Parts: sequence; C-alpha cells; structure tokens
Amino acid sequence: MRLGERFASATAYLAAVLIVAALVHLIIILTIPLVATRDAFARLAALGPLNETVGLARPSPSEARFPYGDPAVASAFCRYDLSDGPIRVKAPVGRAAFASLSFHTRRGAVLYALTDRAATHAMMEAVVVTPAQLRVFVAHDDEDNPSQDLRIVSTSNEGFVLIRAFSELPSLYAAAQEEAEGLSCAPEPLPK
Repeated sequence: MRLGERFASATAYLAAVLIVAALVHLIIILTIPLVATRDAFARLAALGPLNETVGLARPSPSEARFPYGDPAVASAFCRYDLSDGPIRVKAPVGRAAFASLSFHTRRGAVLYALTDRAATHAMMEAVVVTPAQLRVFVAHDDEDNPSQDLRIVSTSNEGFVLIRAFSELPSLYAAAQEEAEGLSCAPEPLPK
C-alpha cells in the first residue's frame, strides 16, 4: 500500500470515528433531560404545593439551590397541573424596574415568556390550557365579542410559571420581592 492510500484510509477512518462520536454526544445531550431525576420541576415540588405561589430565597454565594441566580432579581413560582382544568396566571407589575413571566413544561422547556411591557392595567395575565381545553374555550367564544385572554397551550399537563422582578438598587429588593410574590395561579373553570 502506498503512502497516499494509507493517508486516505487513515483520514476516512478518523472522519468516521469523529462522526460517530459526534452523534453519540448529541444523543446523550438530548436524552439527559428525559432521564434527570433532579430537574427544575422536582426541585420546585419540594418547596411548595400545586397552584400556590412560593417566593424563592435571594441568591447568595452560600445558597446554591438554583445555579446562576442574580441577587438583584427577586423570583417566585407556582407549579400547575392541568388535569383538572386550566389555570389563570396573574402577576402585578409596576414596582420593579423590569418583570417577566415564563411558562415551563414539566421537563423545563419554555412554552412562552412575556415581560411587563405586555401588561395591561398593571397586570400580566394569561390562561394556561391543554389543546383539548383550548378547543372548549374556542367553541364557546363569541365572534362579536372575542376573548381578550392570552391563552398559552401547554404540551404537558404539569409545568410551572416563574416570575422574575429586577431591583435596580439593593434597597429596592423588598419591593421587587413583593411584586414577585404577587403572582397567582388559580384554577379557571371551563365554559359550559
């Protein structure tokens, strides 16, 4: 075998090894969230019951419950289960310099996010529904007077809503925490 043929053979072998290694790496990265036992939902479940707002402790160097927390951002969450019906999420805005709501699936994937700029009457509000519940709402909508609700369709029955409120100064953190803890998640009846 000549040197050129050996080099071509070695290059093809190395390329095949790299492609297989990249595929294995990608598959492992994509499977980790599916098999993780200490995901965000599990860690939040230990802190509070369903449909109840729970304020998160201010991040500090000694508190590492959630990684990369910003000590200038107050946070609260509520977990939900849509098996018994949709939930209405409300969050007051206006005290903090910036506030955001994010809606997550059971596995932590973000379904939807909105900021205080989407608020009307100093309130961010949305209804979280399953596809079947959305069909019920749509069937009962009045064409002449359409619903003004923001309806977020969840791909799973379980999930959580996270609010973050930014405090520009350390002295304003208490107001941001109060705004974050104003989050409410309440069952919403289906129209009949």
